[in-house]
Amino acid sequence: MRRTVAPLLLTLVCAAALAGCRPPGAQGGASAGGAGDVSVDAVVRQLGEFTDELAGKVESASDPKAGVAEAQRLLDARKAELSARIGALKRGALAADASARGKWLEAEVDNTRRVSELKLKHLDASLRDPELKAALERLAADYDSLYKDR
Repeated sequence: MRRTVAPLLLTLVCAAALAGCRPPGAQGGASAGGAGDVSVDAVVRQLGEFTDELAGKVESASDPKAGVAEAQRLLDARKAELSARIGALKRGALAADASARGKWLEAEVDNTRRVSELKLKHLDASLRDPELKAALERLAADYDSLYKDR
């Protein structure tokens, strides 16, 4: 996990340092690519709400295995839509604006950490139940794949 987080944090720091380095006349704001682009703030907010809902399914379930299954169904149902929005964002606003990249990286780290922490929260139960462990691993891996470039 440290190998993944350290480069992401380094990238976040670099992006934050470059946030104010725009040439004169460059557009500012989250959607510097134009009116038709996807807003960084909107996608970050949508992914944050989705992550809260996903984690809430697992955390609020009386049976962790049932909660993970419900969260996996939710992720499977929304994965295509979210991947499309993320792809549009990466081709638009993130390509042109360093401050947008900083916001994006921060949200990516926070959201993936939140889903990965579900594995830690249910560590005892997953050690006793290999099916739960496999389901948690799959949920975390599928969620992480949302952020990967295709």
